[in-house]
Amino acid sequence: MPPPRAFATLAALPALYALTALATFGLLAGCDTTPKKPEDCARIDWRSEGRSTALNGRAMESGWRRGAACQQLGVNPDRKAFESGWAEGQATYCTPGFLLREGRRNDAFGPICQGMDEAVLQRAWNHGRLLHEADQRIQRLDGDLASLRARADDVKLPAGNRDTARAQLSGVIAARAQAVATRERLEAEANANGWGLGR
Repeated sequence: MPPPRAFATLAALPALYALTALATFGLLAGCDTTPKKPEDCARIDWRSEGRSTALNGRAMESGWRRGAACQQLGVNPDRKAFESGWAEGQATYCTPGFLLREGRRNDAFGPICQGMDEAVLQRAWNHGRLLHEADQRIQRLDGDLASLRARADDVKLPAGNRDTARAQLSGVIAARAQAVATRERLEAEANANGWGLGR
């Protein structure tokens, strides 16, 4: 049974998704290299451009900005190759295993899977978000353990402070073991659904 934190987080995912999506798509838009001269357009592999657009969860038209810029420069970009690449990327992106990995990497669920089994895809992405939280919790607890162990062994600290650090260690070790068990349970559930581990 998932801990209460997992349920609370799952309930908050729609708002979290919206914020993450805005941030991610804003960053992606800011990173686009707009062609400045016709030679820039000649170097673009339009099939790869379309594929990477879809693999980033971006709608086809949002990724065609460079194509539109090339058209303004008097170059005729290969729209068909772009669309073909985008369709390939969409077919990969809109799968539970891929979206589980997106969630686990804390990446947004892009709006390009309409008309597909969106309930399953959303569930896989949500599951990836829970795995991301479990990974982050273990990482934080590892940091706490390292800090406490250093304090417990630091002869420059007063004996009372070292004793306090030693006393806290057992609680953090137990919390980490619980967090690892939670992650293992989530990974087992992902495997049982045929999604993989999301790594």
